[in-house]
Amino acid sequence: MAPPTGAPPRGWRHRMFGSLLGQLRLAAFTSVFLGFSAASAFTLLINRDCLLHHQHHDQRQEAGSLADALDRLVADPSASHSALLGGELERRSSPERFFWVRHGDGSLLLPRPLAGELVALPGLVGQAMAAQGGTWSVRSFTPLLVGTDRRLVKDPEGNSFLTYTLHQSPGGSQLWVAEDISDNVSSLRNMLLGLAVVWILCLVLTLVAISVLTRRLLQPLRDLNRMAAGVTTESLASSHLKLEKAPLEVEELAQSFNGLLDRLALAWSQQRHFVGLVSHELRNPLMIIGGYLRRLQRRGQNLDPEQMRALATTEAETHRITRMLNDLLDLSRSESGQLQMVLTPVAVDEVLTTACDLARSQLSRPLLLTLPEEAAEGPIRAVAETDRLQQVLLNLIENADKYSPPGRPICLELTRNDAELCISVRDQGIGIPPEDIPKVFDRFHRGRNAIEHERGSGLGLSVVKLLVEAMGGSIAVDSEIAVGSRFHIHLPAAQ
Repeated sequence: MAPPTGAPPRGWRHRMFGSLLGQLRLAAFTSVFLGFSAASAFTLLINRDCLLHHQHHDQRQEAGSLADALDRLVADPSASHSALLGGELERRSSPERFFWVRHGDGSLLLPRPLAGELVALPGLVGQAMAAQGGTWSVRSFTPLLVGTDRRLVKDPEGNSFLTYTLHQSPGGSQLWVAEDISDNVSSLRNMLLGLAVVWILCLVLTLVAISVLTRRLLQPLRDLNRMAAGVTTESLASSHLKLEKAPLEVEELAQSFNGLLDRLALAWSQQRHFVGLVSHELRNPLMIIGGYLRRLQRRGQNLDPEQMRALATTEAETHRITRMLNDLLDLSRSESGQLQMVLTPVAVDEVLTTACDLARSQLSRPLLLTLPEEAAEGPIRAVAETDRLQQVLLNLIENADKYSPPGRPICLELTRNDAELCISVRDQGIGIPPEDIPKVFDRFHRGRNAIEHERGSGLGLSVVKLLVEAMGGSIAVDSEIAVGSRFHIHLPAAQ
């Protein structure tokens, strides 16, 4: 079913995420994105923990008896124990890894620089002590690389040293270690970059795969929608949805839809039969009533003017109901395939003249007919049926009269070319809104501006289109608000 003409345009977000396909893609991609992110972070953390655990193990082995010497110094702060701890610090320290002690009172015990190798030691220690009280930036990836309980400082040459407390004695003294991990940080960063590249590539490939798979999975639903959109009232009985290699749920939906079509076809058939039966049964009594009303008017010399107007109104309403029943009967016959046409060469100019004469007897406005010059030389013939063509013309004239102000003329014109004849019926009425023109021949449709002017069933123009197409022709309309409408009937010319 097409969206309503006046529906607001849908934005790209609704087109992308408002459909089932878009929502499935979004859900699948979000799940994959979160899964890849969690897996990448978990892999990085495992590699970091393994590296740091191995490094911590090596540092404890290298530290040796430093922790024991610090504990003895805290228990007995003698000069001999202080000298022993200082000697151990110097022996265990190197440019790549060095140790120092921070006492509870804030004083530091540093290894003595040897041959200028540890000249930068006081600056690194100061940075480590300052960094201990700081917090990590939320924009930094360094905690992901080295952990949150460690600090990363750099010497003047740009080397990265990882510093943290290796041991803390009961008295508050701490054994600190700083190790050059420039190579390790570089390796971790390269691994993080590699993971990011692989992560992005996998996400792109996964998105492509998800798009292809979801489209393939939802293709049966698209086929179902396409076939359902092609079902019309005429094809209800013969339309059954058939899907190949569809999921079980879609097959069940198709079976339920086919059952609905069968029930609709049965109901539609019964409705057509009922409408045809009622129309046929009511038409004869109405014709009899109309005949008696006309007889009363002819013999109503003893009736006053008010009674005569009442009889005229009753006859007009009877005529209107009879015409409505005839329209319903034609529609019912067409739907059941019983609308029969005997198409022969018809003198269209003569039919037009007769229709105009009949209409003039009932209208109080001018009715102008324009025929081509060759009509004076002989009949202009088209392939049609005389009675049905006259019915079409009278319906169009009545429709023009209904929606035109009093006194304005209705113009009919016949033109001809080699292949077809064109009959135009033009009025100077209220016109048809542009949004109503595509639906003007639909059954029971009435334009919004037409409802305000005249009552009607909305069947007349649909019957006109039905009869014209049954005669092998076509009909079109163009209109402008407050200017008028023009209906064009095209009929095949008789050879």
